[in-house]
Amino acid sequence: MTTVEDPRISRFHSMLADDPDNELAWFSLGQALFETKRLAEAEAAFGRAVELQPDLMMAWYRRGQCLIALGRPAEARPYAEETLKLAIAQNHVGPRGDAEDLLEEIDDALD
Repeated sequence: MTTVEDPRISRFHSMLADDPDNELAWFSLGQALFETKRLAEAEAAFGRAVELQPDLMMAWYRRGQCLIALGRPAEARPYAEETLKLAIAQNHVGPRGDAEDLLEEIDDALD
């Protein structure tokens, strides 16, 4: 059985081949990988996105989610904390709640 590559993943890889410092392409690649359960690859893509644009709040959040799903909740904490900090600074109520929930999930996983 052959696995078919998600066309979004191929498109974002192509975009990044042309512009490897495109933080939104890295974030979008991470999203596509996250949605297709390729979590380790998604985590790395979100990591590159935040290197390029440190205030990209949702990349921090998704990276934390990836790390929790990969069984690495302790590593996820700084990403959840940064998400919360950015959500407050950027006045995003929904993501603030999401970050708080992520921190609770981390605490539960570490207990």
